[in-house]
Amino acid sequence: MLNRSRSAAVVAAMLVLPALSACQGLEDLIDATPAPEPPGSSKEFSELVPFTVEVDAAALTAAIEALPVEAEADEGYDRSLFPHWSDGDGNGCDARDDTLVAQDRSGNLTEADCGGAMSGEWVSMYDGETVGESGDLDIDHFVPLKEAWGSGAHAWSTEERERYANALDQPWHLVAVTASSNRSKSDKDPSDWMPPAQEVWCAYVWAWVQVKTDWDLSVDEAEAEALLGYAAEC
Repeated sequence: MLNRSRSAAVVAAMLVLPALSACQGLEDLIDATPAPEPPGSSKEFSELVPFTVEVDAAALTAAIEALPVEAEADEGYDRSLFPHWSDGDGNGCDARDDTLVAQDRSGNLTEADCGGAMSGEWVSMYDGETVGESGDLDIDHFVPLKEAWGSGAHAWSTEERERYANALDQPWHLVAVTASSNRSKSDKDPSDWMPPAQEVWCAYVWAWVQVKTDWDLSVDEAEAEALLGYAAEC
């Protein structure tokens, strides 16, 4: 289940701003006027990332420390327990195609292009590769399905797991990346894998923590330690 109150607190601390940059002091964020838009409202892309965010190291560290630390419960996982890809909004595009249209940088794709091969322009966040054909892309669950299962989704209903597997409300939940980088990541958490493109690491950790917070998922000890280490460098 979603932890809306805790997510709202994290959202207040982690603010979307016009461009991905180095972390700045928390006091600057508090004093900034006018107030930045909340995460997910920006339709802008950063150079490599399909959303814009400025990461504050102190706020990110606090968000990591707020996550429950528990051993993962991987027993019983099967990918079929997360039904996907589905058309939850009834627009004629499944969640994979919706993600492709939303993250295409050419601006030429619409819902009318769903259901077949697409030609456009996508930048793979993980390795920085520019891709022109949808068949060369995977749609990655930022926090992989197996990781979600072990972190709390094993206790969800099938309907809740389907919502997770197809969630489109935030541009960091599903990301279009090269098939090779997605398969290199597999179901690993940040203690075992980080994107080859090191310049996205702060955004990657921020988004990982945001998904875990939004969906009330736990972290294991190694994962928490790794997240805190990366956050300290933001």
